Amino acid sequence: MPAAQAIVVSRHGGPEVLVLREVEVAAPEPHQVQIAAKAVGLNFADVYERLGLYEAAPPPPFVPGFELAGVVTAVGRDVTRFRPGDRVAGATRFGGYATLVNVSEWFCFAMPAAATFEEAAGFPCVYATAFHALYNLGQLRDGMKVLIHAAAGGVGIAALQLARQKDVEIFATAGSDEKLKVARAHGAHHAINYEKEDFEPIVRAATKGRGVDLVLDSVLGEVFRKSYRLLAPTGQLVAFGAATMMPAGPRPNWLKLAWQWLRRPRVDPLQMIGENRAVSGFNLVYLFDDRRLADVCFGPLARLWHEGALKPLIGLTLPFERAGEAQEALRGRRTVGKVVLTVGTPAATSFSHDR
Repeated sequence: MPAAQAIVVSRHGGPEVLVLREVEVAAPEPHQVQIAAKAVGLNFADVYERLGLYEAAPPPPFVPGFELAGVVTAVGRDVTRFRPGDRVAGATRFGGYATLVNVSEWFCFAMPAAATFEEAAGFPCVYATAFHALYNLGQLRDGMKVLIHAAAGGVGIAALQLARQKDVEIFATAGSDEKLKVARAHGAHHAINYEKEDFEPIVRAATKGRGVDLVLDSVLGEVFRKSYRLLAPTGQLVAFGAATMMPAGPRPNWLKLAWQWLRRPRVDPLQMIGENRAVSGFNLVYLFDDRRLADVCFGPLARLWHEGALKPLIGLTLPFERAGEAQEALRGRRTVGKVVLTVGTPAATSFSHDR
């Protein structure tokens, strides 16, 4: 079996628990492609896994990571869509922080000719998350008013680009004026700095008291409560993250987390019925074993990507070996867009790093 370098979560804790190890990689299964990684995308979930706060993660030691891009080196006997030498992006349920990864062909994208490996590594998970929230659950259609939180992050920018494929009015929140500029550049009609202003009365006034039809919430906490109150009749809030539960430091404060857990938002089904509002939630990692995700999401996303309608924004790239540093930049919300690790790159490159 060929060997690969992998970043392993050796135990739960700070960035120092991420260690570089050599691992053996099995031959691809019948419907798998083997990818020599050139870039690896990071997600907030990676940090939660390292801290021991991600229920779906396996126990240490394990290799984290959900998305990567590179060159196909081998294919399983039943693979028909790819062949060795193809440039692809892929999504995987863990195991992505490695230089050689087996990925189901159904969760791979052929890269556009003009796309870089860094851009491609920032594509699969965030765009699938945004598509599932907006179109599969939110049933996005012309005329809707949409509120997107954390709009300058990876999923936020993906959601903005996907939302503007319809004739909708987009409200966006972010934590700095620089991030608001990014949100506007990617389609937001109204951009609100939640560090300076309360988004609830601003959105209510802009909608003449009606509220919005769809909210994408990766924050929870008080943001969830305010967003729920802003839902118009038949409106829906889609939750897919919990940024308020992210520890402020590199290690969890368990007492504070317990307090936040006890104070987490709750919904009353009878109240929802009376107000004609809906709440849904999902974790993309649980959908990676479901072929329907590829059928419903990946086909339309691939088409839009190749047409040039979608383009990941890469905020920070660091070499593969500096995964801990990259995770801490992501955890500290010091970045815009996606954070990516590059394989075989000796120095860091910053495109739009929000310090």
